[in-house]
Amino acid sequence: MKRFITFLPVIVLIVLSYWSVSPLLEPGFFSIHDDEQVGRLYELDQSIKSGHFPVRISQNLGFGYGYPLFNFYPPFVYYVAEVFVLFGIGYIASVELMIGLGFLLAAYFMYIFSKEYLGKYGGLVAAVVYTYVPYHAVDVYVRGALPEFWSFVFVPAIFWAYKKLADTKKPLYLILSGIFFTCLILTHNLVAMMSGIFIAMYLLFLLWETTEKKRFMQQVALSGLIGLTLSASFWIPSFFERNTTMIKLLTMESADYNQHYVYLRQLWNSAWGYGGSLPGPEDGLTFQIGKVHIIGSILAGIAGLWLYLKKNTSWKILFLFIAMFSLATFMMTFHSDFVWDNLQFFAYIQFPWRFLLFTAFASSFLVGALVLVIKSERIKAIVAAVLMIGTVFFYKDYFTPKEYFKNVTDTDYINLDVIKWKTSIMAFEYVPNGVATKETNFGTKIDITKEQVATSSYTVIKGDIRLKEESIKPHYKKYFVSGSGGIVRINQFSYPGWNVFIDMNEVTYSDNNRLKLLQFNVPSGNHSIEVKYTDTPARMLGNVLSATSIIGILLYIILILLRKNKTSHHGKNKKRKNK
Repeated sequence: MKRFITFLPVIVLIVLSYWSVSPLLEPGFFSIHDDEQVGRLYELDQSIKSGHFPVRISQNLGFGYGYPLFNFYPPFVYYVAEVFVLFGIGYIASVELMIGLGFLLAAYFMYIFSKEYLGKYGGLVAAVVYTYVPYHAVDVYVRGALPEFWSFVFVPAIFWAYKKLADTKKPLYLILSGIFFTCLILTHNLVAMMSGIFIAMYLLFLLWETTEKKRFMQQVALSGLIGLTLSASFWIPSFFERNTTMIKLLTMESADYNQHYVYLRQLWNSAWGYGGSLPGPEDGLTFQIGKVHIIGSILAGIAGLWLYLKKNTSWKILFLFIAMFSLATFMMTFHSDFVWDNLQFFAYIQFPWRFLLFTAFASSFLVGALVLVIKSERIKAIVAAVLMIGTVFFYKDYFTPKEYFKNVTDTDYINLDVIKWKTSIMAFEYVPNGVATKETNFGTKIDITKEQVATSSYTVIKGDIRLKEESIKPHYKKYFVSGSGGIVRINQFSYPGWNVFIDMNEVTYSDNNRLKLLQFNVPSGNHSIEVKYTDTPARMLGNVLSATSIIGILLYIILILLRKNKTSHHGKNKKRKNK
């Protein structure tokens, strides 16, 4: 019975989360803006099975010319879905399971964090309100922005780990805070950057509260070091190699942040829709924070004043979250343009309304805090139940896609013709700098037609040359060649790290062609050709730092266990002597 009572809050969260995940139970899949998710998972899966790890290159994305998607785009959610694939589950189902897990983990971490300050009833309210915030539905069922959706998991997870670290100073929470920080970077590096100011505000609050300030600062610094080094294999090459691609497209034209500020009235009420973000107040999708969330936050402010007058120290955390809520709201409006204009790296965030994630986090906590002013446990339980059930039924209809595709199967998404054209044309910002482009009514596009998509791994440009494919992998290609010599083009985009070898001797190649493909001379006779994707200094440094961090964490855990074991034996020996 005690065990049931212990797990009762989790059971409540699972039950009340049903309406957020119910569309995932429908057959097939559903319409989303970023309809590349299943195809991307397939490409990551194929790369892993070919022996390419950490995965950087997708063989078929980028119009079939090899695309370093996972060198620049955070890969975490695809690795989560890949776990299901490795257990024999289909690609669509694996994506849906990943989404469902994301909803449940976000609710769980919001609960255990909020419970630290608000008790179990406040924690449950905060978790349910967090689950059903409108932007949560927008990320999944409108935009299909699954990496950003999974950021809902790690923001409260980081706050919880730091809270536990401040309270206990235990190494476990030092390691967990670093791991959660790593996961956030690998999930959505832009959200990780945005969250920095909010995490810093919270850490200053914890520093103010703790008595062991120096030790806490040292542990926070170490957890930050763990987070940065553990994720280094991704963020170091992503940062230092970004200018080899057309990533600047992410800050231009329709992706310019100046076109996507939110009007204050939209935060209170904006029509639900499945369209896009447009200049002005008439967007095709909603940017509402949520009426329950706004009203609850205002009431929490009043409750904070009441607690302050009653000399209840809980007012401090409420005022901190009100400050976070206010800052996140401010950053979405054009009133913050001086911040965006002066912090140039903010341009990569693209959409100021991404800060809705942080209004969701802060306001959900504040709604949960309303139970703090209630003394009776029975009344707390009733109020909590009303808030949770009311929130679910007020917002559950938002968690519905525009359209179900009930008859689609994996093949409809992982067919190579689909991946090489339909999926590739949706996102191409990581193609090499210098690839031929054209201006269209929808902005800059790659100057390529469906007929020019790669259908073979190579093309003979000149001469009497015959190639036999021996091994074709995303990161490695091997051919046997014969003939009188000439020029061969490997249908692979040129990126730093690609090297060409003829008879095990490295040769120079040219990418001076409209699609920046690898092209080189082949002498007459019989030869072997190898094309290898190797680590650049940035990738090598990132890999070494990540590997070192993993080894360091494991050694640290072993050291802690040995110390604990030694202390335990010492205690037992002391008891025996006393006897």
